[in-house]
Amino acid sequence: MANTANEELRDALIRHQTYLLRFSSKLRNRIWEILGSTEEDIGERIRAKLRKNEGLNTPVEFRRLKALIEQIDTIRQGAWTKVDNHMRDELVALALHEPVAINNMLTVTMPVQIITTVPSTRLLRSIATSRPFQGHILSEWVDAMSVSDMQRIQTAVQLGMTAGEDMDTIARRVTGTTTMGGRDGMTELTRTQVQSITRTAVMHVSNAARTAFFQENSDVVTQEYFVATLDSRTTPVCRANDGKTFELGKGPVPPLHFNCRSLRVAAIDGTLLGDRPAKPFVERELLAEYAKKNNLGNIARRADLPHGTKGSFDTWARGRKRELIGPVPASTTYQTWLKTQSRAFQDDTLGVTKAKLFRDGDLKLDKFVDRNGAELTLHDLARIEKDAFIAAGLNPADF
Repeated sequence: MANTANEELRDALIRHQTYLLRFSSKLRNRIWEILGSTEEDIGERIRAKLRKNEGLNTPVEFRRLKALIEQIDTIRQGAWTKVDNHMRDELVALALHEPVAINNMLTVTMPVQIITTVPSTRLLRSIATSRPFQGHILSEWVDAMSVSDMQRIQTAVQLGMTAGEDMDTIARRVTGTTTMGGRDGMTELTRTQVQSITRTAVMHVSNAARTAFFQENSDVVTQEYFVATLDSRTTPVCRANDGKTFELGKGPVPPLHFNCRSLRVAAIDGTLLGDRPAKPFVERELLAEYAKKNNLGNIARRADLPHGTKGSFDTWARGRKRELIGPVPASTTYQTWLKTQSRAFQDDTLGVTKAKLFRDGDLKLDKFVDRNGAELTLHDLARIEKDAFIAAGLNPADF
């Protein structure tokens, strides 16, 4: 049985959400790259200044610490300025693109002809730059990350100097080791914070821009319903709202917390759209269905209907269009929904190996992330989920 328009729109929006998550990962990686490009220089400055570290006991040593921190701050602040500019540009572009993407989904899925309005550029830009999420606007979050980043670096250097550590040990304390990819240094905490803020900012902008578009087109979209069940690690607040329907502009709008991946999906009112003209190809299908139902032979145009049947067809077509649009779909988990998608989409979403684990190893989606929602590598999965690898015909030792 073919999906209704509301079901098609739901599926399109959930697929779109997976691309947004990928976009947030790409943005996160770029920010990590910008910040990471400073860490070799920071290590060199530490080694140059602390070549003969003898503790932190004299005014001379305190002046050396102050000079070193000022040098590191200059290096790091240049990177944070780039981060601020890059995040703003990318999120503004996302805000401007989101209504266009949603409009395309509506145009494709609706069986009737609709005219939509896109929110103003000024409003969409303000969503990205001036509207708070989790209590602060974007620039304030970047400033806060920058300040806490420098505080951690200063603390790490100061602790190393106080303990009388050599220059290489202090540098490693700050930026970590090459073999661990920097994960054992203080700057790893900044990367974790960047990941959380980036994902939350992307979800904030996308949901807010989407809601603005729906409000501009309240003659088409009358309600939204909350979809939260992306995996079993969904937070209690999102689980509590999952499946609930809200009027436009009312109720909780994601992100409800850091790393929130929930979304609100448009519900199209079939009653309001029942009298709108059908798309040409839909009208041909309606004519064919009506003609077959009433033994009228081949009917290609409404004008070809027998005398006295046009009014009957119009009444029937209005009801049929409402059926094609359909009611608000029942809530569905992302786990269940992804099982129904094509192999190619699963591969594209999860990656070929993880998709194979999902399909053939029966590995549930919540197993692909840790307790903080961070994606696990194949190496980590092979260590933790050996049985799933074997069930999927994969050798855990190869990873």
